[in-house]
Order: sequence, then structure tokens, then C-alpha cells
Amino acid sequence: MKVLYLDCFSGISGDMMLAALLDLGFSLAELKKLVKQLRLPIEVEVRATKKAGIRAKKVVFKPLQPQPNHRSCRELLEILAAGELAPEISQKVKDSILRLAQAEAAVHGEDPQDVHFHELGGLDTLVDLAGVFTGVRALGIKKIHCSPLPLGRGVVKCAHGILPLPAPATLELLKQVPTYGVPLEAELVTPTGALLATSLANCFGPPPPALWKKFGHGAGSLELPQPNILRAWLGESASEEEQEYLPFESDQVIILETQVDDHNPEFLSYLRGQLETEGALDVTFIPAMMKKGRPGTLISILSPQEKLLTLCKLIFQHTTALGVRWFPVQRYKLSRSFVEVDTPYGKVTVKLGFSKQLDGTKKLENIAPEFESCASVAREKGISIKEVYQAAISAAYYKFSHNFSSSMK
Repeated sequence: MKVLYLDCFSGISGDMMLAALLDLGFSLAELKKLVKQLRLPIEVEVRATKKAGIRAKKVVFKPLQPQPNHRSCRELLEILAAGELAPEISQKVKDSILRLAQAEAAVHGEDPQDVHFHELGGLDTLVDLAGVFTGVRALGIKKIHCSPLPLGRGVVKCAHGILPLPAPATLELLKQVPTYGVPLEAELVTPTGALLATSLANCFGPPPPALWKKFGHGAGSLELPQPNILRAWLGESASEEEQEYLPFESDQVIILETQVDDHNPEFLSYLRGQLETEGALDVTFIPAMMKKGRPGTLISILSPQEKLLTLCKLIFQHTTALGVRWFPVQRYKLSRSFVEVDTPYGKVTVKLGFSKQLDGTKKLENIAPEFESCASVAREKGISIKEVYQAAISAAYYKFSHNFSSSMK
């Protein structure tokens, strides 16, 4: 299945995404055909350019005759209706224009049909939308993922006067979408860019597992301290049907790390307890040789995403660390359940790990007796813990290995 990842490290606009798709192989002739089908008095050019040394493509719109400063939503819909776009593309463009108009109307307190689009009287918006929707279809893309969107600050001059950034309509379109602020006074995400990202992306986050084959670069108009490009990654991933039958569960967690060389090691056990109480999934202490040859400890914590700040606070509170680095990671894991088994020494709790089969049954992959349960029985019976441990594994294997699939379907 073809998958597209929108790497919006410098934001996204309609022309940036269109240019990125052209760089991936969408035909310029097909784009010009769309302009003719819409009967628009503009010419489209694609130019090679560089942004901070990175090659990219740039889409340029040239009016063939004078254009009004703006057109209303109603006027754009009339132009769209008079065109000859494929019905599927035409409907997507119509829905997008209405959604964009509704966002503008919510900000300015107007009727959506009376909202006006600027630039080339809104004609560039029509081409951006029709071109992107057609390009996605032409490239055979079935699923689109998008990175969280960076939001610049400052102000922008428009027909309504001076407006703050992000533009109010952009914010309206980005409700419930992951974003983050950057210290750049620039409009990184335009309303059309926000519209396309939220309309096309199935999810927002890191790149999905895929075999990446091509990378398209779409250039923006602004000159920034960083490359002002949208990177579009095109690759192959498992189909939705194949993903549905992955044998393992998957999720995304956070790894937090810090190193200390002036911390009393006696306090690490207390730190572990505090972290686990607040939701840490795992805590590891690793001996490390730090700067100036001093022995220290690498503290590594596996955390649910929502516990990131809570666990950071605990690290700063209970250690001498001055900073914590963190990064998201994907993981596969076996499905798990806890059961009690009968052994010659009494009941022992064991943890079962199993994978999912194509027919919906579950296959037993691992058996792990719980340490505290084994230790309690060993103390009570006055025997070694390894005897209890081995007895628990045998009992669990005998009970579940032969009928596990049918009993757990």
C-alpha cells in the first residue's frame, strides 16, 4: 500500500504541497489539464529552486488577464461548477472550499457564502486543491500521515488589516490537531495548508513503519533561516488488511534519559519507587563513564506519553540532574494476561504472553511466573524459589499450551 508522510518541519501551504507532489512524479501536463478543465485565465509554471542548499520545486501562478483582488466563496463555487473536473475531484474541492469558508466565517462573523478569498482572486486556491487531490490519486497514495505542525508568531498583513499569527482561520482549522510553537516571525502554516493537512492526513505524529522510496520537496515563498520546504515521503507499507492481522500489539511510548555523576546511589532505589508509583512502565539504571573520567549512572525510563512532564518533575526533584532528554519510540508487544496455576507447593501467579493469528485465535508465546508470588510460596514452604519457578512454568505449560488457541479465541 502506498503511503505518504508530510514532513512539515517548515510548515505547509497549498502550493508547497502541490509542488512536493509534482516533485514525486505527478505530471505537470496533468496539472495544466486541470487548469483548462476549470477554464481559469492563469498559467502554471514549475521551477527548480534551492532553499538553504536543498533542491526543491516551486509552483508559480501567472494571470493571463487582470484578476479581481478577491472572489467570494459563492463565486468560486460557481467557477468550480462551470468546470469539467472529474466528479470525485470536484466534490472534494467543493467540500474543501466550504470548510475553508466556514473557518473564515467563524473568525469574522460572516455568512460562509460571502467570505472572500484573496491572492489571485482565489483562483490559486482552486488550482492548489484540485491539483493536490488529483496528484494524490495519480500517485496511487492510499494513506497519508502528517507530522505535528509548527506555528510561527508575529503578524501578517491581509485584506482585513494586520492579523496575528497563526492566522485566525488557520487556528480554526487546526482544532484538535497536534501543533508546536517555533521562534520564527513568519506564517508557516497557511489556511490552505491547514485545510489540506487536516483533510488528507489519517493521523499526526512520527513517520509510520514503511519502506521509503522517494522524497519530494515543495518550496514555499518565504526566505527563512531554515529550508522553507515541505518534504513529502512516498513509500510502501502493509495494507490495512495486513495491519489488522499483525501478530503483535503496538503502541507509542516515551523514553526519558538523564545522566548523573554526583548523585548518592543509595537514593536510586527510592527514585525507582517514586517513578513507578507515578506510572513509569520501566526504570533502568546503567553504569556509565562520564566526562573527566567520573563514574556515573544513566537513568532510562519508559513512560506513557501522558506521564512525560510528571516523571520529568520527579527526576528533577529526586536527583541532581539539570536536564532530561526524551524521545518517542514505537514498540511491538505480546498481549498479556495473568492467571493462577496449581503447583505441588500451592497456587502461583504467572504471566502469559501471546500473539494473534490470522484466524483470530491466540498463540501462546511466553510464560513468566511472577517473582513475588514464587518468593511468597518458597518462604511459606521452606524451599528454593527456583523449584517453585520451575513448577509454575510446567503447570502453566501443561494447562495452556495444547488448548490455548481454542480457549482464548
